[in-house]
Amino acid sequence: MKINVKLMTEEAYQTLKKNVKDVYQNMVDHPTDSAWIKDYLGFEPYETKKYEIEDFELDFDENYDVVAYNNAVKLYEALNKLPKYILCNNRFWAWINFEKAYKQSIHATKNFNEQILTNLWFHNGTRRDLMLGVMSRYYNMVNVSVDELNTKDKYELTKYILTNAETYRGFSYRNLGMMKNITLGVLQAEKDYSELTGEQITKIPSAQVVKAASRIGSVMLLDILSKEDMYNALLPKIVKIMNSFKTAE
Repeated sequence: MKINVKLMTEEAYQTLKKNVKDVYQNMVDHPTDSAWIKDYLGFEPYETKKYEIEDFELDFDENYDVVAYNNAVKLYEALNKLPKYILCNNRFWAWINFEKAYKQSIHATKNFNEQILTNLWFHNGTRRDLMLGVMSRYYNMVNVSVDELNTKDKYELTKYILTNAETYRGFSYRNLGMMKNITLGVLQAEKDYSELTGEQITKIPSAQVVKAASRIGSVMLLDILSKEDMYNALLPKIVKIMNSFKTAE
């Protein structure tokens, strides 16, 4: 069934954002149903847009890690044909967070609290905000990792990035996350290294890997590198980085 996408109205968004304490308490009191929002505001919180998507319902588990992969793919497949100005609108994601995936969004972060609500639900809509937002994060994790040329499993690297959040965080803080050829090359190199050696690339080494990818770009133009070019240039650097941490230990 097709549905029209919605955006939270600017008035609703700003009102809720300015009253985070009240919003948080209402969410604690109503963890499965966001109908309280309309009563709290006293007016309709959403505006309907002309764009249509296939309706979807995300899986739910109080341990969100159990359903994170399936839900990330569902979000991506439902939303990826929308225009970028919709996908980059924080009020669109407010509709997803507060209506389409309300109870899932509450459980998507560990120890949901008022600070998380402020930082991940009511952000300013910058590229970094959207890449780290509560549900927009999962959409973008797929967006930077889906490989349409992988005929066996185009979501192979999505499964990897969902268990290696530090690499994704590195993409979020650097412009690398905007270049699919680069993100795919980085993820494939990390995944292959981990599978070949049995070693996980943890927080500090991961930051070094992303930095190394940026340095490759300072020598060669990132936008003309293929996934394979990045992979071949980066894999030896990953070996060197990981060896240096072993030596340090």
